[in-house]
Amino acid sequence: MQENLLLTDVIDVKTLMSAQAKLAKIVNIPVITVDCEGNPIGHNNFTPFCSLIRSSQKGAKQCVSCDDRAGKLAVKYRQARIYDCHMGLKDCVSPIFVNDIFLGSVLGGQVLIEGEQTRDSIDLKTISKEFDIPEDELQEVINQIPIVSQEYLENCSDFYNFLANYFAQMGMHRLTQEKYLRESRDKLRLEQKAKKMELKTIQAQINPHFLFNTLNSIARMSLIEDAPQTEELIYNLSDLLRYSLKNIEDFPKIRDEMSNIEKYLFIQTLRFSDRITYSISIDDTLLEYRIPSMTLQPLVENCLVHGLETKKEGGKVEISGLINDQDEVILTIKDNGIGIATELLERLNHFDDTNSTGIGVLNTQERLKHFFGSKYGLHFESTPHVGTSVTVHIPCIKDYPK
Repeated sequence: MQENLLLTDVIDVKTLMSAQAKLAKIVNIPVITVDCEGNPIGHNNFTPFCSLIRSSQKGAKQCVSCDDRAGKLAVKYRQARIYDCHMGLKDCVSPIFVNDIFLGSVLGGQVLIEGEQTRDSIDLKTISKEFDIPEDELQEVINQIPIVSQEYLENCSDFYNFLANYFAQMGMHRLTQEKYLRESRDKLRLEQKAKKMELKTIQAQINPHFLFNTLNSIARMSLIEDAPQTEELIYNLSDLLRYSLKNIEDFPKIRDEMSNIEKYLFIQTLRFSDRITYSISIDDTLLEYRIPSMTLQPLVENCLVHGLETKKEGGKVEISGLINDQDEVILTIKDNGIGIATELLERLNHFDDTNSTGIGVLNTQERLKHFFGSKYGLHFESTPHVGTSVTVHIPCIKDYPK
């Protein structure tokens, strides 16, 4: 998987654009991020001269090729470099390595060096002919090429190197999070059973080494990066796994079940970065009622894995709860994901196909009907490409059932 890793897989483009724009303001010359083949990422931040050259097909091709060679040069020396671009301008390049994989470069410059180069040294007529650009347009942008001192450019190069290292750390942080959150999710996707002893047996099978290895690895990452968000992740993961591993009640309070779900959602939203958000709106009168343990987790997980995992942005999970006119608890879990096809939706509501419904959902339905009768359970509603909602319908129970 890492062999095919792209810079945009580990760094959000908006975050990348924001960081390079801020640095460009500080150094007052362009900052560009390119992938490992020299292709610019996001909107361009080139000088007017470079933008004009890139406006021609031949110029754009040569510029990308030049940036590609610059990146490979930085990889060779594994440090920031100052070089001459194919148009004779001075540029800087700093490589971005994540897990020792070259994913791209931070470039900056597109300038002339004071005392060494002048704007008049640029062969306007040759460039005009080669790239089919009018001379008057070229002259206008040539006059805007920054002229800076060698020392200034070297200082800028240090800034670019800092930004490249910052992107690398962001990438490492995200890869590590995804690795351990993926393990966490896989372990938490346990095959739930219909009865009390089956559920406890499954919980007892979780390998405790997973807990310790995961927490130790994330803790080391947090210590190295001085990352308070990672620290919060550790606590939430710890509480989440403790909830699953200990001898939990068969019927915890809805308050405890929702606390567990909120920790799970916190972890998952970190994994999905800013692509997915969640909201919880539960009537306080519900919180003291009881619910079969681990009822909500497989349903929320289905929203993320099947509904929202492929959504590039704007994904949302909404959890709400109220007491209906019959004094029964109604909990609703809703997402704005890809939805469910009509045929599959029918099978989900009839629960007549284990392969299509999923073991977690099937066992949740069986447990609810086992405890409360056929009147209660799950009901799915969905519209393809709009979203899905699942309703949990249970009676109001405050005393622990015997």
